Amino acid sequence: MDIKNIESLDFASLSSEEASELGLNVVFLEEDGTYNWIYCLKMFQNLSMFKFIMKVIGIIYAFIIITMLVLTRGSDDFLWLLGIFGLTFVAIVLIVLFSIWLVDKLYKGNYMLIYEMNEEGITFSQTTDQAQITRTIAATSAAVNAVSGNVGGVVAGSGLAMRPNSYNAKFSKVNSVKGKRSDNLIWVNTFLQYLMVYVPDEAYDFVWNYITERCVNARIS
Repeated sequence: MDIKNIESLDFASLSSEEASELGLNVVFLEEDGTYNWIYCLKMFQNLSMFKFIMKVIGIIYAFIIITMLVLTRGSDDFLWLLGIFGLTFVAIVLIVLFSIWLVDKLYKGNYMLIYEMNEEGITFSQTTDQAQITRTIAATSAAVNAVSGNVGGVVAGSGLAMRPNSYNAKFSKVNSVKGKRSDNLIWVNTFLQYLMVYVPDEAYDFVWNYITERCVNARIS
């Protein structure tokens, strides 16, 4: 694995153009011992985000169907309701696929993820211009939901629009670490947060060992 030594640099303030010029899928080592890399995710080549979203939706739907089964036990309405839920599920899958396609187009096929890792933990952020696109999409979603009277959608969209452009997982608070090398992905999970860490092929073993050796309270799988 090739690691490039650089002086201290604020990776979280990089634009997509600056990130591309600096180098994508390359590991950098700053003077203070912080490791940084910019992972360029091709959403329709790596479907890990889509699979995660569908897993969450599937769990929610399973809970709804079980609840519906209990409430309509012995009723002739169950099959009719199940059909409605099935059609709704298909519609949601199509909406998710369209959303991923739209985001992929807005990001011009390159979703850039910035990671900073040191002895304390790991931080994820987006490039500044892509973070602004994310906030704009969220704000638009909140406005649309406000017009339609969907309070939940307004709250969710507003929250995303105002969220900070970084997420940090302290190694001392991580309760589980899970790797999926085929997706270049390491899950670093705390009590209330699931952090998806994408790693270049050549650096995967190094980053995996670095994280797991420091997450002393975590379940490793």
